[in-house]
Amino acid sequence: MEVRDIIEILNMNFKCRSFRQGYASAFFFRVFVLLLPSAFCLLPCHSQVLDSIQYSLKKKPGFIGGFATKTTFINGFQSPIFTTRAGLNFNDHIKMGMGISWLKFGNYDTARDNTPFYLDKSFTDSSGQHTVHPYLQFRYVNLFLDYVYYKSGRWQFSIPLQFGIGDARYKYNFNEENIIESRRIVFLYEPAVAGQYKIMKWFGVGLDVGYRIMIVSNKNIGSKFNSPVYDLKMIIFWGEFHKVVFQR
Repeated sequence: MEVRDIIEILNMNFKCRSFRQGYASAFFFRVFVLLLPSAFCLLPCHSQVLDSIQYSLKKKPGFIGGFATKTTFINGFQSPIFTTRAGLNFNDHIKMGMGISWLKFGNYDTARDNTPFYLDKSFTDSSGQHTVHPYLQFRYVNLFLDYVYYKSGRWQFSIPLQFGIGDARYKYNFNEENIIESRRIVFLYEPAVAGQYKIMKWFGVGLDVGYRIMIVSNKNIGSKFNSPVYDLKMIIFWGEFHKVVFQR
């Protein structure tokens, strides 16, 4: 794959956050496979890791919280996942907590293929024939752990891990009643590699690349939820921002 091919892939997939098939899922999966071994190579030896974790957990933790969005894929279509979470930060070395994540996508559009986000369902009852469009819901509670294994003046690299439990189902409204179909509990595991670069004291950029592994999936739905996960982000370091703006 040449550089111009990569640029074309990125341009094609960032034009629309959902309902867009392409090669981005395969591209970011390869990035994750390449980055994960290098992350473990940079880790210190086993005893040093345990010592650094024990040292950090003895420090007084700080509160962290926020809202984030990341791009995943379902059946090859971009499927943004929104997350709100809160937790504790131990010495800027160990971050852990809990969050809530859910799938977000566009409205039903007759001009495009809406599968797997919407279905076309027709049925007949005493009042006549009806067509409804059940939409996919994918929501879960997650526990996260983020271990920072390298940190310098501007660079930081970490290994975020996430475990989730929730459900996947189809839902539609008929005669002012919400109908739930094909609902099943799901379990997922999401390892990742993350890096960030501090451009200035209070602002930086970052990239998270991982893979969502469905330990228990919803076989009734049949969609492929196993997927690469990526998040290109801009970062504001609020502590430094407060110093620059207010203390000055």
